[in-house]
Amino acid sequence: MGTMNTPQKPTVLVIDDDPQILLLCSRSLERSGFTVLTASGLASAKEATTQRRQVVLLIVDVLLRPPAFRLPGQEVEKAANGIEVLPSLQRLFPHALPLIISAYTKDELIAQGHDPGHTAFLQKPFDPSALRRTVEALLPGLAGQEGEPADVGNDMWVD
Repeated sequence: MGTMNTPQKPTVLVIDDDPQILLLCSRSLERSGFTVLTASGLASAKEATTQRRQVVLLIVDVLLRPPAFRLPGQEVEKAANGIEVLPSLQRLFPHALPLIISAYTKDELIAQGHDPGHTAFLQKPFDPSALRRTVEALLPGLAGQEGEPADVGNDMWVD
């Protein structure tokens, strides 16, 4: 009996210090046919590289705060700016398109000296359909390749 080769789902890496955002993105994008890896900071994002998946999209929050607690032996993470660390993330994931997410508007980020430039941007709060539309615009033909995106209910990120 032979084994069937199933095509690998496209992979998205979501980096955000907010567990609610990680959950919302995971649920929404998995239901759109993606494999989703989540990371609460840069150290855990680097660990994702060990999974040997080709990441097609990096969703990165602008303000990455260190976790409130850590496990014994866990690396201490420092606060980071997603826009500033994007070049190093893109070296780790050279084929991935970036998507910046933030509770700040683009104008507020620019005023603070954190211009996202021409990088795709999605402002929080966002709902699953806004996330899916943004991802579909960035990755036409990849989102929902296993059928129509499912409704994920009324999940919405709230500050």
